Amino acid sequence: MNVNSSGWGRAPERETLGWKVNNMADIEVRNFPELLDAALGISKLFGDIKPWWRGQAVCSWDLLPSIYHRNMAVKERNMTFRFKNMAKARHAKCPSDTDSPGWLFLMQHYGLPTRLLDWTESLLVAMFFALEDRRYDNEHGALWALNPAQLNKCQQGDGVIFSADHPHVAPLFHEAFAPSGKQTDLVLSVLTDQMDIRQLIQQSVFTVHGSGTPINQLPGTDSFVAKMQIPKGTKEEFRELIDLLGISRAALFPDLENLAVDLCQRGFTTVA
Repeated sequence: MNVNSSGWGRAPERETLGWKVNNMADIEVRNFPELLDAALGISKLFGDIKPWWRGQAVCSWDLLPSIYHRNMAVKERNMTFRFKNMAKARHAKCPSDTDSPGWLFLMQHYGLPTRLLDWTESLLVAMFFALEDRRYDNEHGALWALNPAQLNKCQQGDGVIFSADHPHVAPLFHEAFAPSGKQTDLVLSVLTDQMDIRQLIQQSVFTVHGSGTPINQLPGTDSFVAKMQIPKGTKEEFRELIDLLGISRAALFPDLENLAVDLCQRGFTTVA
């Protein structure tokens, strides 16, 4: 990839990257200058917006929430009911009983499979999650980019990012807890209240999914999704750079458990 004299910042040409936004070919990024140039190019192709990012350890994985890719959608209402029923004795600040989005975000936060898919407004945070799991170091990784407003325009007709209580989005949340008679198969981008320090630090945003169709297979997907491929041979070098820039598990998950995990994974010089 060609880079300007400073090494940074010039938006790449489509021909240079070997990709087009209308055919979803992967953009291969092998180093940090290529990563930044590709990110700037995607932003420009999306209309000079700030994309949402998602890192995945395996390039071939679809953009699909855990409840669908783990084939647990038939259990959704049982799981959400039992979680709500049992959470109040275990968590001091539970949402109100009528706050379906609040409950679903809490469930996602604590690892219950949900119809939510995590995204971040930070490219570096997404890169961390693409590289975190070393079990997949023999697989190419991926950084996905999303134009959230364009997704909503293609799905709902409004080119804006919805709040969790917006009338277009609310049925998607309510359906996770009880049948509404208005089931929708839409996939929409949604902004949330930052109720937890992790959401703040990770710059978390979400898509909420009413069906098991991956985002990258939706109608019009070429106008709101792009993907960068991280070659498997570059993962360790990228991992070292991300850590050097201060993006670590202890930083993104600010609790004692994850601090301990982070410290155990580090090599330290023995001090006599």
